[in-house]
Amino acid sequence: MRIFISLLAFSSFLLSSCQKEIDPNIINGSGGGGGTTSTRLVKMVIKSGTDSSVQEFSYNSSGRIIGYKLSGVQSGRPLDFRLAYVRNSSNIIQKQILKSNDLVGIGIDSIVTVVGYDVGNNRYKNGVSVFVLSGLSIRDSIAFQYDGTGRLASETDYSDVGFGMDPSTKTKYSYAGNNLAGEKIYSYDANGSTFQLENTYTYEYDSKINPLQFATEGAVLNMNPFYSANNITRTILVASDPADNYVSVETFTYTLSNRPATSTSVTGSDTSTTTYYYQ
Repeated sequence: MRIFISLLAFSSFLLSSCQKEIDPNIINGSGGGGGTTSTRLVKMVIKSGTDSSVQEFSYNSSGRIIGYKLSGVQSGRPLDFRLAYVRNSSNIIQKQILKSNDLVGIGIDSIVTVVGYDVGNNRYKNGVSVFVLSGLSIRDSIAFQYDGTGRLASETDYSDVGFGMDPSTKTKYSYAGNNLAGEKIYSYDANGSTFQLENTYTYEYDSKINPLQFATEGAVLNMNPFYSANNITRTILVASDPADNYVSVETFTYTLSNRPATSTSVTGSDTSTTTYYYQ
């Protein structure tokens, strides 16, 4: 499923189109700010210099997430990324559907991932997607591995661009209490048939409530900031190339329900602000 992000990043360099920026003040429900007691996160507005993006979350009648939308402008280019999650009567995710104007621009209407679920152990086990790009059939899959307590321990990505299914990346997870403590991301060396460590992420947290906690569905949703019970205040990256190392610090204000109202993120000389909206 990580191929989605790579494909969108690739296509954003190829395509450019006009898109009206969404007004961050228009929403049905409570606005941002510390005065709200609402608890369901429906929107995040992120601003950094001239860049502005909006992340929106939608839910079914049971309060389970069924949609995610990213829009806005980054480096002068429009952002457009929409995910729909198809659930069965037991609220288990069966499919993930990705749509984007960038995808349409390169001849792909949508990418559908069929999600595998292990009923006996009550957890997701894999996801498989197949699509055609420039006449080439591409298959992408991800397999989830768990530790003895049922937590996601690692995930391995595989891809097939016509020469058979081969590993591409692997991510290992570690935990501290109810929070994700770190991630180690590996790339696959086909010549040596081994995984090589590329990046190590370490996280620190506040003591407040994470507005989206996807402990059991984090693997499928691929939203690691929301695996945990609390909010990430510091991210430390140690990369295989030291030039890529960084420390990112996030400072929050909170609502009356102890959830983020606003945050400011500082990474080197880059600063961004986020406003959270609830219903």
